[in-house]
Amino acid sequence: MKKLLSLFLSVLMITALFVPMGTYADDSIKVVIDGANQVYDVMPVIVNDRTLVPMRGIFEALGAEIAWDDATKTVTGTKGDIKIVLTIGNAVAKVGDTEVTLDSPAAIVSDRTMVPVRFISESLGCKVNWIGDTRTVEISSKAGMAALKSDVHRKVPTSFEKSNALDDLYFFPQGGKAMDEIFKSLQGAKEIYSMADLKERIKNSGEEYGQMEFIQVDGKEVLRITTTSVPQTLSKAILKDPTAFKDRFSGGDILLFTFKLRTVSGGDETGKGKIQIQVEHPETYKKMLFEYASAGKEWEQIYLPLEGKQDHYSMGIRFGFYAPQVVEIADFQVLDFAGTQYTISDLPMTGGETYPELDEGAEWRTQALKDIEANRKGDFSVVVKDKDGNVIPNAEVEFDMFEHEYQFGASTNNKIYTNDEYAKRFAENFNTMVVEHTMKWGPYEEDTGNPKAARKTVDKSKELGIKYFRGHTLIWERDLSSSGASYLTPAYMFEDEMLLNRPKFDATVEAFIKEMCEAFPEMDDWDVVNELTYYDAFRQKVGDEAMVQWFDWARKYSQPGTDLYYNETHGVWEYKDEFWGYLDFFKKNNVDIDAIGIQSHNNAGRYFPQPTEVKAMYDRIANEYGLKLKVTEFSCSRPDAYLQAAHMRDLMIVTFAHPASTGFLMWDFWDGGSFSAYAPLYSSEWGLKKAGQVYQDLVYNKWWTKDAKATTNAEGKASVRGFYGDYDVTVTANGKTKTVSCAYHKGYDNVLEITID
Repeated sequence: MKKLLSLFLSVLMITALFVPMGTYADDSIKVVIDGANQVYDVMPVIVNDRTLVPMRGIFEALGAEIAWDDATKTVTGTKGDIKIVLTIGNAVAKVGDTEVTLDSPAAIVSDRTMVPVRFISESLGCKVNWIGDTRTVEISSKAGMAALKSDVHRKVPTSFEKSNALDDLYFFPQGGKAMDEIFKSLQGAKEIYSMADLKERIKNSGEEYGQMEFIQVDGKEVLRITTTSVPQTLSKAILKDPTAFKDRFSGGDILLFTFKLRTVSGGDETGKGKIQIQVEHPETYKKMLFEYASAGKEWEQIYLPLEGKQDHYSMGIRFGFYAPQVVEIADFQVLDFAGTQYTISDLPMTGGETYPELDEGAEWRTQALKDIEANRKGDFSVVVKDKDGNVIPNAEVEFDMFEHEYQFGASTNNKIYTNDEYAKRFAENFNTMVVEHTMKWGPYEEDTGNPKAARKTVDKSKELGIKYFRGHTLIWERDLSSSGASYLTPAYMFEDEMLLNRPKFDATVEAFIKEMCEAFPEMDDWDVVNELTYYDAFRQKVGDEAMVQWFDWARKYSQPGTDLYYNETHGVWEYKDEFWGYLDFFKKNNVDIDAIGIQSHNNAGRYFPQPTEVKAMYDRIANEYGLKLKVTEFSCSRPDAYLQAAHMRDLMIVTFAHPASTGFLMWDFWDGGSFSAYAPLYSSEWGLKKAGQVYQDLVYNKWWTKDAKATTNAEGKASVRGFYGDYDVTVTANGKTKTVSCAYHKGYDNVLEITID
């Protein structure tokens, strides 16, 4: 539709008329439609105390089609049975057969046709509200009640340690000192690696970047590491013991690295040095442990717990972070807690780094909790009548939420239909799913099953009561997977025979987009493009302009109402200029995009953005580009379960609080099936982790409306305030009880009428 509108407007813009007297642009005025900020290339203008906005933007956002009559300079907007006719410069407009006199007629401003926002919106059946304090035009295109998409009642967590008060949160200690008392209480551990082992076995594989030596300090053996230059790749500067733990522990054992660390000289600008401890598979290099440790001039105790994985026995100490840097390690040992009752959550955990914004009392969180109250809750009403239409006062009404409107989810795979325990846990925690792998072009094409794995995964999710579905991904300009075992996109798509034959390339891409959109009509979202800042093999040959077509094809073949996404990984932080450059490209080229997916893989070795930084990014996406957003692939693979839980808590809060966000999804949730060493919710034995406690407490305790009760007034109306979602509403009146399931969603009137027969 956007392309059609652009075609009409290219004709319309040649019209040159004077702007009426008294017109001025006002960049302080905001227009919000159904909760989404509107972004226009020409700012709203005030004419005779009426707000005018670009015609294309308002008609398009409200779902109307446009026709242009050049002979009469008349624009016709049509939505269903409603037809609006405006003539440039004419104060008389028509809605259907009715003439309406406008205080401010349509006008040309900066080559854009501007129309009165209230007149257009109300004529199309929308509600318009002016909020003077914030100078915001708030438009709701919805009325009545949202349709109930599903009345399935998942079995969700109901027992919690905390109250449901928004600020009664879990908080966790940071830093080594808070962990010493925990360590002292532990019993039954066996030492499997010592300081003597370290001295005997460790070798320097990066001598061009620094040296190692063992010295005596206060009668104690100490490893001194001197960094002389920083390598381009950190893996070049590493001390290695490639068989450190071979035959020393069993898969599933709970292990603990413990040592003291200090910086003798150098380090960062504050005088803190840094190392990174890794334990990995010697062939696949998949990490069992990959965590930083840092310290200043005083000795700091470091604790790094982990769950042992079979054949992950190669150990390394990366040291090339700062030059110059001299750090020392003492009392190095690795303990095995096999045969004890301890879990990772019972062990002391430090990463050597602390984050003040994750502490209790952080200022940003106070405002975020207020934003949750404002943005995620609404006023819900019930009008109770008898069979003759008479209102019933003093009826008792109870509102019980059984599903979120907001999307909380995770990626999944064949485990959902092959592992009963996995399926049960998935359904308990999530209302949203995304297929992890088998919906990508390469795996989907290689899958000759009938039905294919992706289809079985989606169908099983439906059986479990999952409500929302994400499609991942239509176009990913990446060939091989990380292991090199499979093509994520077919190999033939990267050959010159394809890329240099534009008609063939376009036809092939369009055919795949069509196939996927038609094969999976239940998708609420589609990632049209994925990781643009990292992979551009197609666009090197066909140009960025090809993306305009990719989004147009996705719109053409997907179901009405499907949101189209640009999904990006850590490039939002590592390649900021490129990321924002793509959003500028989409805006400039009128790309038919709805939202940005932010993967949020905040794992060891990655930049760790804090809540205020995340919110600033969300604000820019919403305010500068008018797009929705979603956390699409959260992971936090860190052995420090306290840090993992604290980060999940605050990323969830800052995301749920933001009005432009629509969901929070993880990239797997269970250690037994995760692509990384540590998943957020469950251990491999299905023990609920600290991050799992945080997640369930937020989603099903603090952000969940239960047992809200009210009594109808003289007009037969009862109201409560609750979180947007699906509800069972139970009315008791005149000795009778009736329960109705309904959807109280954002942007609707949310007044339900119940008749007691």
